[in-house]
Amino acid sequence: MSRLISIAVILLLATGSVFGQIFRFGILFDPTITWLRSDVKDVTRDKARIGFDIGMTADYYFNRNYAFSSGFSLFNIGGTLRYANGVSLPTKDEKVPIDPGGKVKYMVQYIKIPAAMKFKTVEIGRITYSANLGFDPMIRVSTRVNYIEDKKVKANKATKLFNLGCHIGGGAQYSLGGDTSLFAGLSFMNTFMDMTQTSHDRITSNNLVIRIGVMF
Repeated sequence: MSRLISIAVILLLATGSVFGQIFRFGILFDPTITWLRSDVKDVTRDKARIGFDIGMTADYYFNRNYAFSSGFSLFNIGGTLRYANGVSLPTKDEKVPIDPGGKVKYMVQYIKIPAAMKFKTVEIGRITYSANLGFDPMIRVSTRVNYIEDKKVKANKATKLFNLGCHIGGGAQYSLGGDTSLFAGLSFMNTFMDMTQTSHDRITSNNLVIRIGVMF
């Protein structure tokens, strides 16, 4: 029995050592700039929106320079659209008619769970450079719209529950010693599923993400 316990302890310690070598976790706080785009001429982009992508990231290294990257974050996107022919906007309590030429500001929050490949260089001084490419499945948490000045209305019915995007980006990590490092980068993400519930158009988003965080 004592021999089995000793073997179990050795295996646990060895597993913990390997776990620490192949997994890296981080906290991110990413400012974003988002603008919406339509596939019909009567719906046009009016203004972009500044938001944030806040959460955690996890990298699984199956090789010294290659990793599978995922995580969990609250991704805030949106923008303002102008409807030349008007639109019927579904809010929490009713459908609101938007007059021709009217504008609607969308503010949408998603849970984002990315799945990406990460490519990393060896450490040069204290800096490591990386690039990543992947997909971004998202689940809508909440939607607010603003169609009257200074009035925000809950409108989950105005947007669809699921969305999907893809991204490409790059950045650098600066080692603070041990396994801790600061990271910063820039990425561009496009969504390609229709965001809204209006039937006559297809609304997607472009997102510029400035990555800021700490890896452990």
